[in-house]
Amino acid sequence: MTPESDPLEALAAEADTALQDGEYEIALELFEDLLRQDPQHWGAMLGRVECIHLLWRSDEALGAVRALAPPAEEEDDPERAELEGMVLEALGRFEEADRFFAEAHRIAPEDFSLPIRLSPEDFKGMLDKVLASLPRVIREAVLEVPVLAEPKPTREIAEHEPAINPEVLGLFVGTPVGQKLRGGSGYGDVVLLFQKNLERAGRSRQEVSKEMKITLLHEYGHYLGFDEEELEHLGLG
Repeated sequence: MTPESDPLEALAAEADTALQDGEYEIALELFEDLLRQDPQHWGAMLGRVECIHLLWRSDEALGAVRALAPPAEEEDDPERAELEGMVLEALGRFEEADRFFAEAHRIAPEDFSLPIRLSPEDFKGMLDKVLASLPRVIREAVLEVPVLAEPKPTREIAEHEPAINPEVLGLFVGTPVGQKLRGGSGYGDVVLLFQKNLERAGRSRQEVSKEMKITLLHEYGHYLGFDEEELEHLGLG
């Protein structure tokens, strides 16, 4: 049966699309509608928790994802385990989070990779190499707007930048070139990289380095005044 001929699967597909598009409130409503019609729909259960997590309702998300855990004698679902890791990471409980990422990897190693954890020195070394490889216009922008590494986005940052979620890789905070007013983020003009998220963005150091470069190009593109459509056209979306 195709989604077009199954109303519940069509609703699930609509919810998944809203989630992928960053419409988390809409996606949450759709997943909850689906669960009212099919309380055992596993994808909707996970999708609902993911939306709550991405809306910065971390304590609520932790309770919800743990309610989906199997009995102790049964094997966990790798998607559920990874999602609990994501929520714990957003709460700053990094060691607990890594245990769940490791469990997801143990159950389904082809689909769930281990985070590429880096020491602060290793992360800085990778960042220095990536910065040296950037186009000249970006390297010049770095002289005006520094890069700052943070472990994770925080709710405090999100209060000033409401479009971000706990899983973003980087963020430009400040005023793009050509605009006079400064932002009220507390950082001034800066590009933030979120180390924990970047470490989960690739299956190897090389892939993490590539994602770091893409993120820096994207965020400095914002500083230089490109909007999302222009960044997509440049291949930096």
